[in-house]
Amino acid sequence: MKRRVFLALIPALPLAGCGFHLRGSNAIPYRSIHVDAPRDSGAARQLASALRSRGISLPENARDADAVLKLFEEKKTRSILSLSGGGRVREYRLNYSLSYSLAGKDGSEIFPAATIASSRDFTYDDNQYLAKTAEESFLYRDLQDDAVQQILRRLAK
Repeated sequence: MKRRVFLALIPALPLAGCGFHLRGSNAIPYRSIHVDAPRDSGAARQLASALRSRGISLPENARDADAVLKLFEEKKTRSILSLSGGGRVREYRLNYSLSYSLAGKDGSEIFPAATIASSRDFTYDDNQYLAKTAEESFLYRDLQDDAVQQILRRLAK
């Protein structure tokens, strides 16, 4: 029994000595942030929810906020990656980009305009149209999640 416990602990020894720890969430140095974005922006809704969960208030008026986070453009595109011998699409590349900037209460630029861009490849089959449509929407949602997390990490710096 003691030998099994010892053997189970051997893989954990390198991690214990290297200083590994989970990232966790960093504190954002603003008490209130006004999110200026188009009404139909999914990233803005997700970002607002994440900021509220961290205890940051989201005033409707930019003058009442410590900072103003502006989301310029949220773009989703799809391009063909490969075709079959018969000319049918076999793979797509999904591209997602989100442009943003952060300004202080006085209008001074804290973070200049920047764009987060990412992409994912996925296989496609005409015979599985509904499943592949659902997969595509899941991948776009995942790309959006990644972009929101990148913005939150940048705000915490």
